[in-house]
Amino acid sequence: MMDRITQTARTDAVVMAKNKSTAHNHAVSQEQRKSTSTALLPLPAEIIRMIAKLLPENYAACFTLCSRSMKEILGDQYLKAMKNPPHQTFNFLRKVEMNFVALLAKDLPQHFACFECARIHRARTIKWPNNINDHLGCVQCTRSRQNIYCLMFLSPFEIHFPQVYLAAKQHRSGIDIGFPLEAFRHQEVTHDQSTNVTTLLSVDARFVSNELLLRSQTWVLVPRSQKDRIIENIAHDRLSTRVCKHSARDSLEFMVSELVRSKSSLTRTVQCHHCWMDFGIRQKHCGEAGTAIIITRWINLGAGLDPKDCKWQCHIGRKCLRHKQPLVNIQKAFEDQEGLSMEEFTSGNYEKLLSERRNQPSNRGPDDVA
Repeated sequence: MMDRITQTARTDAVVMAKNKSTAHNHAVSQEQRKSTSTALLPLPAEIIRMIAKLLPENYAACFTLCSRSMKEILGDQYLKAMKNPPHQTFNFLRKVEMNFVALLAKDLPQHFACFECARIHRARTIKWPNNINDHLGCVQCTRSRQNIYCLMFLSPFEIHFPQVYLAAKQHRSGIDIGFPLEAFRHQEVTHDQSTNVTTLLSVDARFVSNELLLRSQTWVLVPRSQKDRIIENIAHDRLSTRVCKHSARDSLEFMVSELVRSKSSLTRTVQCHHCWMDFGIRQKHCGEAGTAIIITRWINLGAGLDPKDCKWQCHIGRKCLRHKQPLVNIQKAFEDQEGLSMEEFTSGNYEKLLSERRNQPSNRGPDDVA
């Protein structure tokens, strides 16, 4: 009899312990919910309105949009900060104030404030530089030729500032938002049947001191029988325009032409005085395939924080004076980082160029060998 009573008591104790544990967990869960809800909502509406009045207009607008309850209390009076003043708004300008959109996007790690259309986009909807067709990643982001950096004329590889911004954001935060350095690595080969000239563009990317640096090579492979004529035409016909936007200024254009005519197999590195770019030009004999002119560039696109950054603006045509800034060797900064060496980069491009050249039909003369 005593054994039965003892067993029953033990069973009741187990049930009571389980119920107590469940009640405790429920209480903790309720407490967690309370702690994660905004601490401002229990305040009287008058206090919330007083807080909003003390905030700058942009912040008050964000405060209004943080929840439905806040929107009901504050109404629309602060939302005017979302828009540009009427006297600053024209048909060809966006109507939403960019600073407000950027402020609103700060707490959205997987989103960003688009500099093209002043909207908030999911980062993963933005296309990589070699995958743009008609728009950057939404129908509103039409392609503005003034805000694109192109390494080679008619190349599908084009860089928009939002892409630099997203890559830099992922690098700084360590959060995967779909824009690794791989987005800026590219290789393409084109062949002109009318001249029998094959061109290769190759791009590599690294971060140095939180700034996005590119290393690019452009190879122009000229057939043997046309070498002297085509190389002279290339030197005379402003090859320098393939280097940077400022090549025609000062004596840079003449320098580029002389480097081409010199037939040197050594690379001489030159710094543009207007943009953050170092470059070198040399020739390489490719046997029966012909002679290649190689343009290597090391480019600093900046930290990606502001589209008005001089290091970005100077590459898209705006005048900047790099020589007034502290002198930095972009080539050395890039090559000192871990990754593919200059020799490996050049060797890979050479093999790719010859491989693609052999597969191309040509209008070659009697002395040309494919």
